[in-house]
Amino acid sequence: LFSFFFFIIIGVFPLGNFLLFKLEQNYQTLSIIPNDIDGIIILGGPSSSSLTRQHNQVSFNEAGERLTETIKIIRNFNPEKIIFTGGSYDQTFENSHAYVAKKFFSELGIDVDKFFFEYQSRNTYENILFSKKIANPTKDEKWLIITSSFHMKRTMNIAEKLEWNLIPYPVDFRTGKYFSFKPSFVNFLENFNTFNLASHEFFGLISYYILGRTSKIY
Repeated sequence: LFSFFFFIIIGVFPLGNFLLFKLEQNYQTLSIIPNDIDGIIILGGPSSSSLTRQHNQVSFNEAGERLTETIKIIRNFNPEKIIFTGGSYDQTFENSHAYVAKKFFSELGIDVDKFFFEYQSRNTYENILFSKKIANPTKDEKWLIITSSFHMKRTMNIAEKLEWNLIPYPVDFRTGKYFSFKPSFVNFLENFNTFNLASHEFFGLISYYILGRTSKIY
């Protein structure tokens, strides 16, 4: 009975959107970017390496803004160092998000010689940990990090734990700046999808704290 009512509540009420809204409220669009940024980090996850290889065409998922927005940053600020971090389950380049990112930037005429494509990481913690080892930043360096807005909280918690002061640049927004909690039977399946995404991120915040990868949950 409890499962049945839980099923109905999640499907009818926009609980997932509400949770995503709360996450995205922490980090809104960065309006002012320092002119003297030393480098940028792009978190992996916005692509499918298998579909890209099979069709020889860059295949995005819903987080494609992590790559497309990066082009604007590169052209406007011309950072000296660029790290794309996104590995795969087997830690091979051909199966990684880094493979797709390199193909994407190359085909658009971006100089990939300035990039470091990190493909060993398997999760967000390793994204930041391995990127810091590659960047070897000094305390005065300004590094911009690009990832989905709802994912930025966990990312910044990890960076804080690793004592790396990053500048957040959120993209891939899933909710607007204003939220209305209205039930709807029309958006039944969509409400399930957003609740799945939001609950995954909140479980990530909790589990990373338990594992000692962050110093706080929220």
